[in-house]
Amino acid sequence: MFGLFADTLKSGSDESLDSQDFSLIEMLGLIYEDLDIDNVEERFIELVDEMFSFDRIALFFVKHKRGILQGKLSKGFSDGIIESLKISVKEDCLFSRPLISGFPVWQAEVTGDQYQEQLGLKEFALIPVINKKRIPCWKVKKCQAVNCPAYGKKWLRCWMVSGTQCSGGIEVSQQAKSRECMKCPIFANQDAEAVEGVLLVDNSSSMKKIGKETIAALSIIAHSVGVAINNSKTYMRTLSDAIRDELTGLHNRRYFNERLLDEVDRAKRYDGKLSLIMCDVDHFKRVNDTFGHPVGDEVLIWFGDLINHNHRKSDVVARYGGEEFAVLLLNTDKRKALEIAENMRRDIESAKCCHENHDIRLTASFGVATYGPDAGSFEGLVSKADEFLYAAKVQGRNRVCSS
Repeated sequence: MFGLFADTLKSGSDESLDSQDFSLIEMLGLIYEDLDIDNVEERFIELVDEMFSFDRIALFFVKHKRGILQGKLSKGFSDGIIESLKISVKEDCLFSRPLISGFPVWQAEVTGDQYQEQLGLKEFALIPVINKKRIPCWKVKKCQAVNCPAYGKKWLRCWMVSGTQCSGGIEVSQQAKSRECMKCPIFANQDAEAVEGVLLVDNSSSMKKIGKETIAALSIIAHSVGVAINNSKTYMRTLSDAIRDELTGLHNRRYFNERLLDEVDRAKRYDGKLSLIMCDVDHFKRVNDTFGHPVGDEVLIWFGDLINHNHRKSDVVARYGGEEFAVLLLNTDKRKALEIAENMRRDIESAKCCHENHDIRLTASFGVATYGPDAGSFEGLVSKADEFLYAAKVQGRNRVCSS
């Protein structure tokens, strides 16, 4: 890939490309090897700026779950203008076209777009940041015409957005084309990460022309960065999987115990405050018996979200096992811990988990132990919190117990 990039630079007619220092290829290599997403994104902007000296640069990334393109980083634009942009990937506009087509869009091809006017874009280009090649339409449509001219190989575009005719005789309207593009496997859940975002480069102040050779070079860089971002995401997912509960997405028991052990040691050294809440869903077996285990899983996810949304950022929330959850409260004494646990209990009691035509209501029991008054070790703290939780169950459930 880097060899191809060097060849592109050598063959380019743009003056900006002829004078490049090939040490920048090494910088691209560093980007590719970096596993920190923030570093990759910042280095990407730095590389493009150093290499081409555009008037303005902006980087947008796809938020797949929300279906939007979100402005992330920029240089040369007014503060906050890029970061405030949230564009639906399904919206037919300037910024969605590179995502759907998989090839660059530049000034000569666009007029009258709302975002073009809003950002004052005159001499510009939009480059898709993609970590995989565009999937040919003949694979999507299971067409046998592998060499169909409708599949543009130059920009890896598919026939849905090209001006050529499908040799298989398939004809659809432009609106239908857009709908079909969104069904493409590259946008499907299992392959969503293939589209990372869009790079905007702009020379509207200087009106310095952005040539095709520059766009070709930027496309190769963006593809490399797309791969680097995907590598980083894969690495972070691997780390997250090791410390997260697969069902609820909360921290798992192993990670929680490691954090608790560290925090107990820290409390010993610095005479700190530390409390532990253990909670258990009351009569959870009834949920499984009445609605089935799949619904039981949904209830656990809902319950975990409810607890997770009602804690402070400094706290650690985990699924401790089955229907049992744990919350580690840093810098928290017994009085405050009891108050937090009681608030959680009330929130759970008043909430309801909606499933189809059923409103499932739950309660939970809580045990609260504090480092110092209740125990002076990791094992002691867990044992006491569990003891108080059992007491809450024995006393009738749906309550908070402590010393």
